[in-house]
Amino acid sequence: MKAAILFAVTLITLSASAQTATLRIRLIDGKSGKALTPASIRVATTPDEKPRYLIPAADPASVLVYLKSAQTFTVSDQFKRCDAANKDAPPATYSVADILDHGQVSANTCSPKVPPVAPKPGELVLYVRHATPCELSKDHINGIRFCN
Repeated sequence: MKAAILFAVTLITLSASAQTATLRIRLIDGKSGKALTPASIRVATTPDEKPRYLIPAADPASVLVYLKSAQTFTVSDQFKRCDAANKDAPPATYSVADILDHGQVSANTCSPKVPPVAPKPGELVLYVRHATPCELSKDHINGIRFCN
């Protein structure tokens, strides 16, 4: 009887872990090409989900994300994206399957001097930049803009 219970628990554990995807997110400064260490990264798998805050651990330049049964997700952080045509654009949606199979690297429109990195399966690389003082004032003072 104990063997049957242990076998059932093992099957449940294996089926649960098979649905969990582990991805690595790296942030690269789009102007310098250097790795950035985020204070935190927010990940949401649906528009209605409250984002989960992830903090870098062993490798301060990347964050491991564990997604259960998610097909897509969004990422947001304290930086501005270099791949957004509009700086106020909503966060991009990323495919879990595409990242697991091929990896994904965002476009870098911040500087043509920074060479692109090659995508690696299981890794999402985002080119970002620090916000300007004008963007920070807009973001943090009720949308009031002090700069043009």
